[in-house]
Amino acid sequence: MTNHLAFMQRAIALSENGCGRTAPNPIVGAVIVGNDGNVIAEGFHDRKSSPDHAEVVALKIAGDKARGATMYVTLEPCNHTGTTGPCTQAIIDAGIATLVYAVADPNAVAAGGAALLKAAGIEVVAG
Repeated sequence: MTNHLAFMQRAIALSENGCGRTAPNPIVGAVIVGNDGNVIAEGFHDRKSSPDHAEVVALKIAGDKARGATMYVTLEPCNHTGTTGPCTQAIIDAGIATLVYAVADPNAVAAGGAALLKAAGIEVVAG
């Protein structure tokens, strides 16, 4: 059985690496876990080194291993195009099967990612 809490705690710990480095964006961490329960990839948003959000950082590391995997992310994935493309589309394109997020995005511009992912057939679990 998957231990959602442990993987989310790891995502939270990763997000803290971005403290003071992501403004005006929030700090976010992401962990991708394979069907065998092992971590495939991790990422966090670090605006100073890359414009990529945590989800995209982890997806780039995971590559094809992301297909069918579960992603844990501290914030609902964004659903808009700004400096970067929407994380929701990257998650769909990568073939993530399940997304677990801790907090709904309070920013009306970026919110709505969970609904889009559900509509795309991805299992979404809200924290």
